Amino acid sequence: MISVFMKKEQINQRSISLYGNENIKKLENLKVAVIGLGGVGSIVPISLVRSNVKNLILIDKDNVEISNLNRQLAYDLDDLDKYKADVLKEKLEKMNFDLNIKNYNLKIDASFDLNILKDVDYIVDCIDDIKAKIVLIKFALEHNIKIITSLGMGKRFLLKDVIIDKLNKSFNDKLGRKLRYELKKEGVDISKVYCAFSLETIKEELNDKDVIASSFFNPNLAGLKIGAFVINDYLDIK
Repeated sequence: MISVFMKKEQINQRSISLYGNENIKKLENLKVAVIGLGGVGSIVPISLVRSNVKNLILIDKDNVEISNLNRQLAYDLDDLDKYKADVLKEKLEKMNFDLNIKNYNLKIDASFDLNILKDVDYIVDCIDDIKAKIVLIKFALEHNIKIITSLGMGKRFLLKDVIIDKLNKSFNDKLGRKLRYELKKEGVDISKVYCAFSLETIKEELNDKDVIASSFFNPNLAGLKIGAFVINDYLDIK
């Protein structure tokens, strides 16, 4: 019978071969808050935990809905009507050892206690509420916390166009345009904020639909790119 100690050693063998043992151990100290656990945000914690990140804060006010299941990797039919943060925490705890995960079924608004984010190294913002995004970005910059925000991944097909860059360099995104405008009005230096966005121009007919058209591919690719960006930045891998 394989001991728990041996399992802990074995789980990271392939990652150690790529990153080195020192870097994989270093990732145990990385603290990340992921806010918004939908199409983009649900895969970010999975990618981090699979990479030996142990300390996470998960925040989302929503329950799992059946319309989420075409694209949100973390959830299945058994999870319907449960809080996303509760479901994701439970599943993550089956993926690695000795995790320290705090989850909150809350919305980011005026009543939210941002102090729970003070000790994190990185904030990953995957929500679509402009006011909440602004609150998070301002808090992160004021407290020297690195932040990466996700812009729109709906209505797009082309995986090659999903990139990460500074917010001031983003374009072709309605959410991003509004976010840049509001932050500039408040005197925020948006060149200090990274974002995931798509270069793809949305097809005109997709803007006329009653629901936001979206597939599995672009949101999850954006989430994977965000997870890799956080890890590579923390380990100073260029």
